[in-house]
Amino acid sequence: MPQKTISISLPALQPWAALTFAISFASGLPAQETPAPPAELAGALYLDAWQIEKEFVVSPLALQQWLDLGITTDSRLSPEERAALKPKIGNFLALKCPVTIQDEPIEFTLDRIHFIEPKATEFSLIDPKATVSPRDIRISVVYAAPNMDLRQALQVFWNLIPENAPFVTVKVADAAGTRSFNLTKFNPALNIRGRYRSAGRNAPLPPPLLPTLDASIVSFPWLTVLIGLGLVPPLIWFLRSKRKNPALAVLLILLAITATSLTHIKVEIGKGSGTELNETQSSRILDPLLRGVYHSFHYRKRSEQYDALNKVVGGAALTPIFLEVQRTLESRSRDGSRVRVNDLRIEDSQPSPLPDRPGFTAICNWEVRGRVGHWGHFHDRTNLYRATFVVEPLENTWKITQLRLHERQREPASASTSTSTPD
Repeated sequence: MPQKTISISLPALQPWAALTFAISFASGLPAQETPAPPAELAGALYLDAWQIEKEFVVSPLALQQWLDLGITTDSRLSPEERAALKPKIGNFLALKCPVTIQDEPIEFTLDRIHFIEPKATEFSLIDPKATVSPRDIRISVVYAAPNMDLRQALQVFWNLIPENAPFVTVKVADAAGTRSFNLTKFNPALNIRGRYRSAGRNAPLPPPLLPTLDASIVSFPWLTVLIGLGLVPPLIWFLRSKRKNPALAVLLILLAITATSLTHIKVEIGKGSGTELNETQSSRILDPLLRGVYHSFHYRKRSEQYDALNKVVGGAALTPIFLEVQRTLESRSRDGSRVRVNDLRIEDSQPSPLPDRPGFTAICNWEVRGRVGHWGHFHDRTNLYRATFVVEPLENTWKITQLRLHERQREPASASTSTSTPD
């Protein structure tokens, strides 16, 4: 099996199998699959329950019709020259082909730009060290926006059609597969409704309730008891006295109130050993915790990612795992992909109790199934992981407090536009 790369930045974690699809309507002409070599300009929309992506795949020579890049058919583009073109191209295309919902524009932000080889059946990045001709490359530019309302249709106005092209093919990839449309200067609009999984935006279920632990914590009001004992003699004297002193009565009342409000001391009863679990129990705990980690990748704001992670990760592990999320998300700028998780499955989990505190450690193997969008359709991927987890009860729930990854493998991607493994 080939060496695989970790891709935990998979932004969807719903395992539910039931699917419901909305009825879709679209303007434009039905299109055939893009022939090889690909057209000088093509577009794609990738729709999932959390995010919308808009992609331009364009030849740099064709882009010269609207934007002067300072290149000709005889030019040679070095790595430095290609890097210098990216901001100019990104700023120009950001204003093209607006997408709206009920006439309200969707605000996209630039997600990634790559120079790619013009192959019709696979997505392959240009060697970052190579000097290439603009005739032998395409530019993939992807903009992203949160998907805020799954009920509404999207309106696309494709205002970027080359002079010598009768149409531009725009593909729409969603949970049900890929639909293709040919848009022309006389019919540049597309009205499309995404087809999403019924539970596509559901948060993962919480882990099961904590089992009875070997050690328990009780609060003992030791200061209250001491003061109470000290109040017994003066109280007896006051009650037996024939002449009641009002000042003493007030003092006794104040001391009693003070005693009841003092801080208690926490006393541990029983030994503080780890939690004994079998393989099934540990898997039931780890499954929702892992889904919670992947779920945090749905969010684009760092504060939202951190809050989502904090529900399943705690202690000293929270900051390192959060930083790993950031590194994984940023790695898209290097490999040109954004993976969406469809489901995960724990293959086995070998737990053992912690020696000195409640909780357990588990060596776990799990499988993640996801999809990555390229060329207007999705490739299915399966990633395999092996790691050691430390899980402890924090804030009345289970949380991951340590994570050490041992192995990561990725099976070869396979192109798919079928509905058998929807996004």
